[in-house]
Amino acid sequence: MVTPEFKQLRGKVSSTAKYTVKIGKKEFIDFSGAAMAVGHNFVQPKELISPITYLIYRNSYTEQLIKKLAATSGFNNVAFSTSGTEACDAALEMNYGRPYVSFEGAYHGLDYITNLVSNGEGIDKRNRIVHLKFPNPEISDESAIAANERILKQASREFDIEGSAVITELIQSDGGMNVMSEQFARALKYTLQEYNMRLIIDEVYTALGRSGEMLLFKRYGFEPNYVCLGKALGAGFPLGAVLFNDQYPLYKNNLISMQAATMFTSRVALKVLGKITEERIRCVKEASKQIMKTLREIDSQRIREVRGKGFMIGVDLVNSNGKPDPGYALNVRNRIARLGVVCTLTGPGNNVLKITPPVTAPIGVIEKGISIITETLKGASQ
Repeated sequence: MVTPEFKQLRGKVSSTAKYTVKIGKKEFIDFSGAAMAVGHNFVQPKELISPITYLIYRNSYTEQLIKKLAATSGFNNVAFSTSGTEACDAALEMNYGRPYVSFEGAYHGLDYITNLVSNGEGIDKRNRIVHLKFPNPEISDESAIAANERILKQASREFDIEGSAVITELIQSDGGMNVMSEQFARALKYTLQEYNMRLIIDEVYTALGRSGEMLLFKRYGFEPNYVCLGKALGAGFPLGAVLFNDQYPLYKNNLISMQAATMFTSRVALKVLGKITEERIRCVKEASKQIMKTLREIDSQRIREVRGKGFMIGVDLVNSNGKPDPGYALNVRNRIARLGVVCTLTGPGNNVLKITPPVTAPIGVIEKGISIITETLKGASQ
C-alpha cells in the first residue's frame, strides 16, 4: 500500500512569491507539486471579485471557462467540482451499481468511492472492485499485462465485470512516478474493448502542462468517457472539473458542487489557462529532457532509476542492495530542504524523490533548484 510522505517543514509561512515560499526569513523554491502546480499568486488584490455561485447567477468568467475547456479538450461538456478528488468521485458515480477497475499504486482521492478504488490490491469481492497491476520497477510491462489478464478472468467468475468503469492515471504520482508505457496503453485499450468498459482518466496531476502536455490522454490516443482535472486548474484555489460528452445527470448548470467554478475561481482558472501556452509546454518538454539527462548522469549506486515526463520526475533511491531505502531518501529530502528546495517523497517505500516544479517557473528558477538537488544527490552518495 502506498502512503506518501508529507512531512511539514518547521516554522510557519510568512509570505509567498510566484515560485517560492518564505518560512521566517528563509526562502524555499517550491518543487513539492502540491496545490501550486502552475505557480503561486495568480491573483492580485485589484482582481479579487465575488465568489458568487454560477448555480443561480450567470457570469462571463465561468461561461468563458466552459468554452475554453471544451475547445481545449475536444469534449462537449464540463461539470465543475471544488477539487480533483470530487471530480474523480463524480465521474465514478456515473457508473454506480457496476464494478470498478483501478490499479495498484493509484491515488484518486479520499472521498468514499475514490478511496475504495485507490491503491488497493487484488479483487475486492465485497465492493466489486478489481485492482490491476501497474508497471513499476518491481514488475515489467509484460508481467503486469499477463497478471491483469489472469486477474480479470478470475474477477469475471466472481461477478459480472462487463460494462465496468476503469479509472487510471497515466503517470502514477503517489505510486512512485510510474509512467504508463505505450505497450501497456495498447493492452489497456484492448481490455476496454474486450469487456465493453468505460474509461475515466484522472489528469489531476498530469494535465495543464505538468506532464509536458496540455492533456496527456491525447498523446496516448485514448478516447476516455470522462477526464478529471483538479489542482492545476485553480492554481491552489478550490476548483476541479469533469470533461465528458455523455448525458450527465449529477450536475445542474455545469456544477457538481454549489461553490465550484464561482465567478472568482473561474477568473483565476482563465488566468492559469492563459499562462499555459504552446510555447510554455514546449519549454517544459525541453527543460525536462535536460533535467532527466543531468540527474541520470549522477554516478551513484543509490539511484536505481530516474523516470517521469515533463515536470513530473522521480528519483528512485535504494540501499547498497538495490532495495528501496526510505531512510536514505528522507535524509536526502531534508538536506535538499535545508538548502532551500522543497520536494516530497512518494512510492510504496517512500523512497522516490518527487520533483515537480511549477509549470510556469522561469528556466533560471528551475536550473537553480535542479542544481541544488543534483549536488545534494552527488554528495549524499559519497
